[in-house]
Amino acid sequence: MINGSSKLRRIIQLLEDRAGNFSILTALLLVPICLAAGTAIDYTTAVSQRTNLQEIADGAVLAGAKVYDGTNFDAAKAQAQAFIDAYATTTPVGLTSTITANGNTLQVALTGAVPTTLMRLGNINSVNISVNSSTFSPPKPQKVTLTPTKAQGYYYKIVTIRVVRPNTTSEVVLGTVVYQPNTHNDQGQGTMVANPQGAIDLGQYTKLVLQMDIKNDGCPLNQTASVNGRNDVTCSNSSRAVDKSYDLTLRTDNPDTSYYLFVNGVELPKGTVVPIENYFGCAQPQSHAWEDGGGWERQDFFYTISSVCASSDGDAARLTQ
Repeated sequence: MINGSSKLRRIIQLLEDRAGNFSILTALLLVPICLAAGTAIDYTTAVSQRTNLQEIADGAVLAGAKVYDGTNFDAAKAQAQAFIDAYATTTPVGLTSTITANGNTLQVALTGAVPTTLMRLGNINSVNISVNSSTFSPPKPQKVTLTPTKAQGYYYKIVTIRVVRPNTTSEVVLGTVVYQPNTHNDQGQGTMVANPQGAIDLGQYTKLVLQMDIKNDGCPLNQTASVNGRNDVTCSNSSRAVDKSYDLTLRTDNPDTSYYLFVNGVELPKGTVVPIENYFGCAQPQSHAWEDGGGWERQDFFYTISSVCASSDGDAARLTQ
């Protein structure tokens, strides 16, 4: 028979026993611990899937931009959707795509759901993800009109509009503007002749360049200049080697000379090449002034340029989002 003192000791021992309490506490904490760990794992999976989805959106919008010219949205959309469909087995479930266009910009939006694992303990069966991507195709001149306005100086100059056709490397000259000095009075004055006059159809091309060739004596190749007492310039045939080549060639795609060109009174940056299409007057006519290297206090060759433009081909498209 247990006496009162023994009963008291048994009660105290039971109260002091922590073994059962720890097991209960562990069971109670197991669910939130698993949920927290599962959240981290599922979140990492969702981030990885979102990165994958972003790559698909980028690839799709570039595939669409490859054919997009601003007027053929249906063809561009089909190209983008075909790219998305090709990756359907690797994308999240319930994938939906939205493909839109606005001017020269093509956009792709993708949404989907990533199934969860341990987050299901908290009744979260999936994580929704979405991405957006867009491309911008800069306007590309299709027809260009170069109108001479003024030229000055002692040097003969010829400006040429040149393109490179697809699948070739050679340049084709589509138009010229020639300055022929006829007097040394007033620091050199002369005539300017554009050929052809009016709009020039550029056709299909992969590169567009302006080039200025300069001959210091004031006459074309294979000719030499003479100046009489009235400062009149006369050109005559010459077989001299010095008259068979230009003294200086400036090109808009040469970082060493591209800054000789001023657009709307602003000199182009030195040491860099900015696509000349940006300065061909797609939005509105622009004024060009070209320095021939004789002195920077005044430019020598002036003209206005305007273009009929469409969206660029996909080779020039760039991601903007």
